[in-house]
This record gives sequence, C-alpha cells and structure tokens, in this order.
Amino acid sequence: MSPKEIKMKGLVYQIVIAATPEQVWPALREPEFTQKYWFGKLLKSEWAVGSSVSLLNPEGKSKMTGKVLDFTPNKRLSYTWNTDFPGSAETVVVFELEAFGPMTKLTILHDINMEDQNSQRAVSGWSMIVSGLKTLLETGSPLPPVAWSK
Repeated sequence: MSPKEIKMKGLVYQIVIAATPEQVWPALREPEFTQKYWFGKLLKSEWAVGSSVSLLNPEGKSKMTGKVLDFTPNKRLSYTWNTDFPGSAETVVVFELEAFGPMTKLTILHDINMEDQNSQRAVSGWSMIVSGLKTLLETGSPLPPVAWSK
C-alpha cells in the first residue's frame, strides 16, 4: 500500500489560511517557521521519502521521531509519528494542501485512536499548532506562549 492509499481514521482537522500553498508549504517543514508556531519546537528532516523526522524542544531533546512517507511539494506531506508517551503507538500524520482561490485549505489527518487518553492531548495540541500556523502566516506574528508548551 502506497502512502497515498493509507486509510486514515482518527483526527481530521481542516482550516483555510489566507496564504498560498507555496507560502504554507515551507511553514510546515522549515525549522525557522516551526519554532514560531510549534511553541519553540523545531521540526527537522532532509524531507525525502524515507528520511527521518524529529521534533526537538528548545533544549534539543526529541519530542517526536518519524520517517517521511510522502513529500509532494505544495500538495502533500506525510510522516510517521512516534512519541515517548507511555503506551503510545506509531501513527501517521498527513498534511494536504489545496489551493482555494488566493488561500489554502489545509487538511491534517492523524490516525490516532480517538478513545485513547493520549489522543485527547493530540487533539488539543493540533488545535493550538494549526491556530499558531494560521496566525503566523496571516499576521507575521506567532501566538503568545502558553504554560503547557514546554
């Protein structure tokens, strides 16, 4: 089964951002962007199918690791997601970008078990992260820091 054929269950999050896919695309993967809306965390990868992905906190400690499954510029990014939360299983995150006039419809799919306690943390996290991404791209400024972001 190719990455584009993965059947997703779990979290589906859609938002429209007043920015083109060409503006949203680097914000999804470049550390200088991710640290601004991911509350200081850096997303690092060589961004080729099969390459590793790491989400690092400001002290350089890994908060998530994974492997790139799909990398289609300005359209689709997907990678596995592994955290150190007790009882966590590997999941898959997919970002799909669709031009919507001068804007972008961003769809995030995360194949988490919505009945699992860790999944509720993920739902809250994605809400804050996507809100931060939208705010950063539309205003040029990140959201203010929050206590749980460490």
